[in-house]
Amino acid sequence: MLACLNEPKGVALDGHGNVYVADSENHVVRKIDRATGVISTVAGMPVHEDVDVAAPQDIAPEVTEEDPLADDGLAEARRSSYTQHTDLSGTVRYWANGTSSTKRYGGDGGPALSARLSFPNAVAVGREGNIYIADTMNHRIRMVEAATGVISTLAGTGQARFSGDGGPAHQATLNEPAALIIDENNRLYIADQSNHRIRVVDLNTGLIQTVAGTGAATYDGDGKPAVDAALAGPGGLTLVDDRLFIADTFNGRIRCVQLSSGLISTVAGDGTAYRYESPSDPPSPSLSRPTGIAIDQNGDLVLTDSDNHLIRQWDWGSGVAFRLAGIGAPSYSGDDGAANEAGLCYPFGIAADRDGSLLVADTFNHRIRMLALE
Repeated sequence: MLACLNEPKGVALDGHGNVYVADSENHVVRKIDRATGVISTVAGMPVHEDVDVAAPQDIAPEVTEEDPLADDGLAEARRSSYTQHTDLSGTVRYWANGTSSTKRYGGDGGPALSARLSFPNAVAVGREGNIYIADTMNHRIRMVEAATGVISTLAGTGQARFSGDGGPAHQATLNEPAALIIDENNRLYIADQSNHRIRVVDLNTGLIQTVAGTGAATYDGDGKPAVDAALAGPGGLTLVDDRLFIADTFNGRIRCVQLSSGLISTVAGDGTAYRYESPSDPPSPSLSRPTGIAIDQNGDLVLTDSDNHLIRQWDWGSGVAFRLAGIGAPSYSGDDGAANEAGLCYPFGIAADRDGSLLVADTFNHRIRMLALE
């Protein structure tokens, strides 16, 4: 609780219950040992030359969609030192003026702690302990070998484009990879967000393929092969058996690919935008740019609704989503209290633990929150 995070975007668990965090604006991946509560960096180097970031306080931040740093007294000074770039997710990135983003890439073949990452958005851990990182603004997937701690590029060349299906993943191109998940057959699925596709790397062969999406950012129907169905900025992934769930973020839907047949369907969301009004709002079939998704220990689908600062749960029977956590306004409050009375601020990542709890990347509160489900 004494460590500082800076816009954590992704959260994942390993087989021992340890928590891994894509600490995006610190350009590192962190590990929280669940037995001791101690946090450490496992990949990347923080940008020490940046303007100092004050430790977050337990107060409600005044955050606006236009400028996530609007609550900071140093905002004007920072704006003169930084250029704003908005990625597909809507997150404002801050590049230091006079520098190139390519300076945030390096270190392959050496210790992961000496490598440079650029706004990592997601992390996944394989059964053997290897760590896979969506090095988002480097347009690469990086891997940290468990036995040696050495980092390498698994997929992507650094060019923000689409190419390479059927060939070696390290020769293929990606565009802002935003989510990762590994299946039992040692295949790594990638939400290739700005290519509007889901890619898969066979970790045994190193080959890459597209499993969903055409590259067109639209919705054009279900009940057909996933490779013939359009996605729009997919931002989240989870797996249950041979079903791959996709947060089809800008289509306002959760899609499901039956991997045995390759067919795609919509399992949540009706494509219309949801806007939270008050605690008396009825559950709704609408979703608003769903990003992080997980299936909890009860088989329920949970998702982050960043636009509305909520965690929502989909009811399979009635086909609607209800509010699980958050008050619908950007704020920080509520630890040790009822989840639906707690304040969140643009939550992005979510993961379901085996003990039944949910871990949430409360991104603009710069925290990882835990939600214990009854």
